[in-house]
Amino acid sequence: MSSEPADRNTENAGTRQNRFSTFDWLLIGMFAALLIAARVALHMPLKIPGHSGLFWMAILVTASAVVPRPGAATATGLVAGILAIFVGLGDHGALVTVLGYAASGFGVDAVRWTTKRRESLATFAVAGLVGHLGKLAVKVGLELMAGIPVGFVVFGRAYAILTYTVFGLLGGALGFAIVGALRRAGYFAYLAGRR
Repeated sequence: MSSEPADRNTENAGTRQNRFSTFDWLLIGMFAALLIAARVALHMPLKIPGHSGLFWMAILVTASAVVPRPGAATATGLVAGILAIFVGLGDHGALVTVLGYAASGFGVDAVRWTTKRRESLATFAVAGLVGHLGKLAVKVGLELMAGIPVGFVVFGRAYAILTYTVFGLLGGALGFAIVGALRRAGYFAYLAGRR
């Protein structure tokens, strides 16, 4: 008896495991809506560049843990970017808004899926940092494409780089705390039963 059908079934199961299910897309949509709600409701008049990243990077890294698939944070960022356009949260137009949110998600995914210790505080903090700087990188790229000299961009964004770094690290650490609280509350066990 040939083992080819069993191998094919195993291969198909592995392929399905890397795709988003309908339930995963519902979770991604929920987290994207939470990102936008956090940007609107938790806006503090601090006048510090990137301070909102404390909350929305926490939500983005939490989304990457709740939907344990490569690309989950990128998909969440992309959906959030599209939602941001419709509620008027864009910084420099629709394309830059979508690219900024997607870059944040991509940064989170890049860190969490290329490290061995995905569930550590350090990984979450660095994911928040890289994700938050990803959004800033899109803005810097736009300025460079507009023809602003590199020296002016770097000098003009030095303070923003520092604050984005701090709030990205703190947002990732906050996300780690949220994931830990969800795990202790049995949320992940509940989701496992729903999948």
